Amino acid sequence: MSNQKSNQNSDLIKGAVMLGIGILLFIIGSINFYAAAWRPYLHLIEGIGLFLAVVGGWNLFQYFRYKKNPDALHKARIESMDERKLWIQYRSGNNAFKIGITLTYLFLLMVGATENSLSTDLIWWILAGIVVTTGAVYVISLVRYEHIY
Repeated sequence: MSNQKSNQNSDLIKGAVMLGIGILLFIIGSINFYAAAWRPYLHLIEGIGLFLAVVGGWNLFQYFRYKKNPDALHKARIESMDERKLWIQYRSGNNAFKIGITLTYLFLLMVGATENSLSTDLIWWILAGIVVTTGAVYVISLVRYEHIY
């Protein structure tokens, strides 16, 4: 029981630290520094801060939700250890990785063949398409394997 309680406390600490660092980075990224060296990185810092704040907030939300309902925590932990579900997640992740790495390799071949004739907007859209395609393959594989197995 004390091990489960220490896991919950570490989840609380991790969530609070991530939320705090995320808010701090978001605020730092929002401030307009007049040093020219910092300007290109402000949106990146702001984006990382927003991501950490959202993940930290989600972890805190789950902590308080499971604290109110310990049966839901027990059920979630049992479901997370289900071998069938783990196998489906690993297999779907493997499929998504294969697609993502193949598309990235093909894109690098295309860039090598065309060299400087690609615009930065086109490169950005292709990279975004690779990320979206990889995520879609993962979700489709999850649904497909859940239906089959």
